[in-house]
Amino acid sequence: MNYSIIGEQIQKYRKAAKLTQKELGEALGVSSSAVSQWETGGTPDISLIPSIADRLGITINHLFGREDITESNIQEALPHYIASLPEAKRLKEICRLMWAAVKTEISSLNIISDNVSANYNIYCGTNDGILFGVDSEKTSFISLFPEPEDGYDSLFVDNDTYRRLFAALSKPDALELLMFLYQRPPRYSTSNIIANHLRISPEETSALLSEFERLQLVCKLELDTENGDTTVYKINAFGTIVPFLYTARMMVEHYSNKSLIADKRETPLLRKREQVSKGKLSGRDAIPT
Repeated sequence: MNYSIIGEQIQKYRKAAKLTQKELGEALGVSSSAVSQWETGGTPDISLIPSIADRLGITINHLFGREDITESNIQEALPHYIASLPEAKRLKEICRLMWAAVKTEISSLNIISDNVSANYNIYCGTNDGILFGVDSEKTSFISLFPEPEDGYDSLFVDNDTYRRLFAALSKPDALELLMFLYQRPPRYSTSNIIANHLRISPEETSALLSEFERLQLVCKLELDTENGDTTVYKINAFGTIVPFLYTARMMVEHYSNKSLIADKRETPLLRKREQVSKGKLSGRDAIPT
């Protein structure tokens, strides 16, 4: 049986402390079966880790199978811990660990519990970078952006490309078309299938798809079939629609008592950029027109 390292350590030190599973569970406010699950492949909730260590008379480092977790070896310990979890729980646990680190570092965020019932938008800015995210029962995520040496604008494409993107998405049925492609399995679709679903003309559909292809939002494939040449399309930027639309929502919603802002940044977020001919920025790769 593949025991997790934490489960192994709990069992080892529980027996060393001459505690039964029931006694340890009662001390932690959980059932003996929960302790048994930890020791046979499960993992305790991260909020219980300090209490488990205290009751067993050990450090949290010992629970991870290390006498002392230092900066040099923590990168080994954390992947080992995450790998010990069931695959379905790994992503959420990574996010929880990130929030634990953020709340430890930023004292102004310590007022948020691990089980908040409201939707909190959180922003923290320093001269080294920014982070923003949401911590709630419905969803939890963090976006970390350390600032490059030459500034955030070095990550961007030229302004004309952004204008083309926003102009394309503002056209009738454009956003609906994009979301329809994301709602389908990752496979190619003909323009007729898309047109029939959106109930718009094939000409309108083809025009939107052509613009999306130029923006590299979709990729096009030409097929040679028994009925002649057929053009099909598929999403090119997998997954990006979710952070894009949610970040857009965060931009347009007003900050309220559900938003926490810790802005310690002393310099402007964006630096002044030297414009070159035709509105293009030097050093940036624009999407071909």
